[in-house]
Amino acid sequence: MNIRISIPSIIVIYSTLVIASAYFIEYVLGYEPCELCLIQRYPYYLIILSSITLSALKSETIPITLPLFIFNRVYTGAYVAITVAALTGFLFATYHFGVENNYWQNLSGCSDQLSGIELNATNLLEDINQIMPNCSDPLKFFGLSLSGYNVISNIFILGLIIFDIKNNKKNNN
Repeated sequence: MNIRISIPSIIVIYSTLVIASAYFIEYVLGYEPCELCLIQRYPYYLIILSSITLSALKSETIPITLPLFIFNRVYTGAYVAITVAALTGFLFATYHFGVENNYWQNLSGCSDQLSGIELNATNLLEDINQIMPNCSDPLKFFGLSLSGYNVISNIFILGLIIFDIKNNKKNNN
């Protein structure tokens, strides 16, 4: 049996696994994400939706009857949306990775928040609830933080899109 899966379908599955792993780390393992971690999830939502659209348009089993002009616009728009979202995700992840490794200061709320709080016995429990997660000690797997993996992940998605676009041009000529 010969099963073929399209590149957009691979991107849907991969991006869904990335988001699912982020939720698993947050809700099952109990690691609260910082502000930048949450922001890095948004491009994946757009990538998933655009890849589903692209998969449906490329599918030979799903009958989609659109005028050719609209079909081409949606088809191209889905590729553009995935590319822009992956580039945006790459930039956010690179920025977050730099903050974690003290390459530059953060402009957002992901910094060492213990510096502004005076901890003492009377207000310890109240102030501990005000401390948000920070980037000074990120969760790491095999020596690389999640933002580092996110940089690689977005490069991987961009590589898949470039490969698919080149493959489509080769097949159309």
